[in-house]
Amino acid sequence: MPKLLITSAGKTGQVDLGPGETTLGRGKHNDVVLNSIFASRSHAVIVVEPAFTIIQNLGSQNGTFVNGARVHMQVLVDGDVLSLGGCELRFIAAEQEFSEVEARRLSSVPSWMEDPDGSDEPTAPDKPSHDKG
Repeated sequence: MPKLLITSAGKTGQVDLGPGETTLGRGKHNDVVLNSIFASRSHAVIVVEPAFTIIQNLGSQNGTFVNGARVHMQVLVDGDVLSLGGCELRFIAAEQEFSEVEARRLSSVPSWMEDPDGSDEPTAPDKPSHDKG
């Protein structure tokens, strides 16, 4: 089971991440409440799937960072350092199936749809011919 090690205000805690969504933020309605004025009420969500885990920023003004880079959505790999609203969290993947190399490849999924030689281009439906003359 993936985990988060959370460091905030000099204290460290651990949160087990179950399957599905785990919300993070300053608001009491979150699964993980971040005790920081810099965290948004609904700051981010972590989604655990059988093979991978992602983090998604929920529009927070101060942003969500993975290993120092601001992200909107990112696949997490073991050891990633997350920064949310002045809190530092370390992601521990545990028994997830993807390795770091596979997770990095996953982040470029949109390019798998490209057809470099153009041989698979979609065709337009036949248009009626309008011959003048």
